Amino acid sequence: MMSGRPQGSVAVAILLATSTFVWPARHALAWDDFGHMEVAAVAFAALKPPARTRVAALLKLNPRYDVWVAQAKKGDQARVAFLRAATWADAIKSDRAYKDDDPDPSAAGPMAGYEDRSRHRTWHYVDHPFSPDGTPTVAPSAPNAATQIALFRAGLCSAQTPDRLRSYQLVWLLHLVGDVHQPLHSVSRFDRGLPEGDRGGNLIKISGNQAPAVCDDPRYCPYGPPNELHAFFDDVVGAGYAIGAVERAAAVLPKASVKKAAVSDETVWLQESFELAVSAVYVPPIGVGPGPFTVDEAYQKAALALAKKQIGLAGARLANLLNACLGP
Repeated sequence: MMSGRPQGSVAVAILLATSTFVWPARHALAWDDFGHMEVAAVAFAALKPPARTRVAALLKLNPRYDVWVAQAKKGDQARVAFLRAATWADAIKSDRAYKDDDPDPSAAGPMAGYEDRSRHRTWHYVDHPFSPDGTPTVAPSAPNAATQIALFRAGLCSAQTPDRLRSYQLVWLLHLVGDVHQPLHSVSRFDRGLPEGDRGGNLIKISGNQAPAVCDDPRYCPYGPPNELHAFFDDVVGAGYAIGAVERAAAVLPKASVKKAAVSDETVWLQESFELAVSAVYVPPIGVGPGPFTVDEAYQKAALALAKKQIGLAGARLANLLNACLGP
């Protein structure tokens, strides 16, 4: 179904008129908006009616709800809001109404919901370390994606949690479940060229990258494809915000196996992503150090296939989580 956002300058004008939104830096993302909305599209299609009804009510409590559904037909608002909500945790990174916060372990405690105006950048990943050449590594810090998924799942599943807080927990979960299935959100590589770690591939330069087939995002597309390894994986399935294009792409993603989709432990999800990063991302032509490395057609094709598989799996697992928490 086609619905959602106006294109080009009209879309930008609406965003600027309704918020203090500023386009984020490319390296701040995990999957592009396009990939996160694909995760949400897969999940929404698999939601059972009770969970779908509850999710729709909770999303109306988000302060950006009216922007999300501004161009949606009345019957499409719940679906459009669900897909848009999956991008909220990235959007606040560049919203002037929010501020950066220190990675203080105490921040992993109960949240204040939408009154919390911190961007919480460390919640998006877990830097599980590895080294291909014996360089000393550093253990991941907390809070991180694993601590927050566990925290927010518990809150969302509890009928004792106030709805406004559950709404906040929901939009974070819509995003973080996608994040942890992006392999470079589970890892930091330490080597002689980057002895302090590569920050999930953010410090590795690449060349030879081709723009994704779907690319309607005015932030990136006019400037060419990303030149960092992390951003390359973020954008490999597409860069954009159009609901119709997202849903067409999501409809042909590989179907996750029922057995794999049933795995509900976020630490297992992250371990899977870590193993994929080591075995399928940090492989030739990606060498040791900061690069630049020239990615070839074979590497890009393999990366695209991996990303599609992970996005389909993330969507299936997200649906299971929401059906379990918000079902009968």
